[in-house]
Amino acid sequence: MNNYNFDKLEDRTNTMSAKWDQREAIFGTQNLIPMWVADSDWQTAPAVKNELISRAEEGIFGYSFATAEITNSIQEWLKKRFDLTVASDWLQYDTGVVPAINFTLKAITEAGDGVIIQPPVYRPFFESVKNNDCLLVENTLVEEDGYYQMDFAGLEEIIANWQEKPGSLKAFILCSPHNPVGRVWKRDELIRLIKILQREKIYLLTDEIHADLIYRGYQHYPILKLLAEEKNLKDYQNQVVAFMAASKTFNIAGLHTSYTIIADPKLRHKYQAAKAGFATGNSPFGLLALQAAYQNGEEWLEAQLDYLTANYQFCRDFIKQEIPGLKLSRAEGTYLAWLDFRQLSFESDQELSKFIAKEAGLGMNQGNWFGRAGSMFMRLNLACPRQRIKTALKQLKKALSELN
Repeated sequence: MNNYNFDKLEDRTNTMSAKWDQREAIFGTQNLIPMWVADSDWQTAPAVKNELISRAEEGIFGYSFATAEITNSIQEWLKKRFDLTVASDWLQYDTGVVPAINFTLKAITEAGDGVIIQPPVYRPFFESVKNNDCLLVENTLVEEDGYYQMDFAGLEEIIANWQEKPGSLKAFILCSPHNPVGRVWKRDELIRLIKILQREKIYLLTDEIHADLIYRGYQHYPILKLLAEEKNLKDYQNQVVAFMAASKTFNIAGLHTSYTIIADPKLRHKYQAAKAGFATGNSPFGLLALQAAYQNGEEWLEAQLDYLTANYQFCRDFIKQEIPGLKLSRAEGTYLAWLDFRQLSFESDQELSKFIAKEAGLGMNQGNWFGRAGSMFMRLNLACPRQRIKTALKQLKKALSELN
């Protein structure tokens, strides 16, 4: 295996980096370590970088389309990594998972329909429901001693007590793996969820953008793979839409390329109609980066996974040993750490957020950005050199010690 250098402290300032160059606008100060937005502070896989350099040298950047080779690279990647088989016509290309979720809701819902989400969860889920004039229904995750689980009893209660028009509890948006709590859902958890939604004829929209970012010892189960394996669930794939991308995996989110997997031709037609007038194609750089990543980036990914797993373990051990009162939720995937400040002496999310930025000198995501269930939490991005994590945690330790 090549010696990929994830320890290098790259200088991302003055590169139009949202994470680094908008510190003043976001946090009110430039003097902090930004560890918020979910991109990585290291270079992408060499195969991706080289492909983009080669394409740039051609000097013509006109309208582009996804070739059969690009589609084939996705099919081979999904088969190799997850033993998931998808037909080529199931794949729809998009500029990102967030717009794709919005298009899907536009295709399957009417104003006033109910859409279920599982807070604390990625904020654009909330916004996509509101964008489509739907009713936001919160099936909050259950947390016990830093470990989150689905609230199946709560979900059944939501369904039983639904008093709107019959059939108007229309969709469920799943984050799998989960952002921000880092859960990688187990097979039996997902099967149980699917059976409930199938019974009620509720669409399942599954955001699997972090599917490749799984810590050692855990396994991601794509929803479509589970449906293919379970004969009594296979028909439900006509109500499932899956969203995936190489963007988080290979640090190419700025190239705005994702793909949406829809098995049912009628649903694909509705989806394409919903996109009309909004989406005009993908950048050639995004498409080629996706292809290069999937065809030639796996060795780099495996090295990155080892590094990320060690980063999480370092963060876990440091907090346990050095910062009493602070809790780290038990993550199994993504590169996001979910920090619980509820046992410390902060009276509001605003006070906590100001303290983290001004006193600790860190830029993190405020927990209530992920919904009310995230109150008094913060999200920390671990996709950076370990030395930066060490410095950040030392700053946090010092600031908290001076608070008492």
